[in-house]
Amino acid sequence: MKIEKYHSFLNEALNFDDFKSKLSDENTEIKKDLLDLIKETLEETNPEINAIDVQDFISDYIAGGKESNMIDKLISDNDIFNFYLKHQAEIDELLNNLGYLDESPKDNDVYSLYDIVIDGTKESVLSSMKKIKKEIFK
Repeated sequence: MKIEKYHSFLNEALNFDDFKSKLSDENTEIKKDLLDLIKETLEETNPEINAIDVQDFISDYIAGGKESNMIDKLISDNDIFNFYLKHQAEIDELLNNLGYLDESPKDNDVYSLYDIVIDGTKESVLSSMKKIKKEIFK
């Protein structure tokens, strides 16, 4: 009986609202937006995605580190900067909690204000992806 349920789980239409309902209240808007971007990215190559595809995508992103550029609308610096502007308060809070803002920019190999924003946003996306994986795929 469990095999049948698991098989149904893998093959049923994926509802991202179910994923979003599992997210904690911390930095919710960033995580929801990232899930939407993941969905768009995966659907471009395969319109019939399943939960395993999403889990694998998130794991691959995390493995690539903050230099991962797998999410279609978060590849160019301009896209990343716009993501920062959209989620500025949450990203700043997240970076502060991570201690990123306490580090010298040289420690992160960034030397301009613009690069600090881009690097910090990448760091917050990576941290958010780790939280999404932990909260949804426990």
